[in-house]
Formats: sequence, structure tokens, C-alpha cells
Amino acid sequence: MKNFQNEFEVNSNIDRVWEFYTDIKHLEIVSPRDIELKLIKCTDRILKNGTVACFNGRIIIGAQWCSKITFLEKYEYVDEMIQNGNINPPFRVWSHRHKFELIDNNKTRVIDKIRFELPFGFAGKLLEFYFNTKLQKIFEHRVYATKKFLEESDS
Repeated sequence: MKNFQNEFEVNSNIDRVWEFYTDIKHLEIVSPRDIELKLIKCTDRILKNGTVACFNGRIIIGAQWCSKITFLEKYEYVDEMIQNGNINPPFRVWSHRHKFELIDNNKTRVIDKIRFELPFGFAGKLLEFYFNTKLQKIFEHRVYATKKFLEESDS
């Protein structure tokens, strides 16, 4: 099992950041175009405990998968890939904790902690370094896109 963590600060009120990140449509804004992430279906536009969302895209290879919100309390939630029903999922394990912390009235810390395991046995182990690098690039874009969207719209 591998771990990845990313943290950044955004000049926006925590409630605004929370509202942005719990709207499933935020993924269209923060996802890099090259992963071609498409929302296929979602049980709720605003995330809540038990929300299921299904996607296709190119994370490592082209794939389709579903995730479920397994924990949600104000300013923190966890999405986990559902194994059941996924055909050739991009991960054996995927758990993504999103946490938001108040720094001051108009500044929020965004914390992402991901636990993952790739499929493909030994080959998957070899791909972990590549995927960690890919995750870093995805989150660099996510930071940029989040700040652009929230800081420019708050101005």
C-alpha cells in the first residue's frame, strides 16, 4: 500500500472551499484535461455520506470505476473506490481523505491524503513510482485550478 499527501492554502473562506469541493462538478474544474475524466453517473450532485459516483478516464490506463463517500462530516470526507462492479479498475485500493482547515477568515488549508494500491501484481509494484509522479502532477494542476477558481471568484 502506498501513501500520497498534498497540502496547500487557498485565499478563500472555509465554507466556500467546502461548498466547492462537495459539489461533484468541482472535478470538471480541478482535473487535468489529459486524464480525460468524465462523470458517468452520480447519486447526488452535492456529496453526502453514501454518495456513489462513476467515472471513466485515463489515470494510468483507460478505465472505468465507481467511488463511494464512506465518511463525511463538516470539513472532511473520504471517497473510496468500490471494488464490486468495477471492470478492470485502475486501483486495487483507493482511499482519498479530503480535509479542510480554517487558517483565518479568508484562508483555508486543503489537505489530501491518498492510500492506494495498483493492480497488475508485480508489474503494478513497478508502476507505483510512475503513478506517484503522475499523482504529483495531477495535484499540481488541482492546486492551480482550485486557487484560480476560488480566489478569482472571491475577488
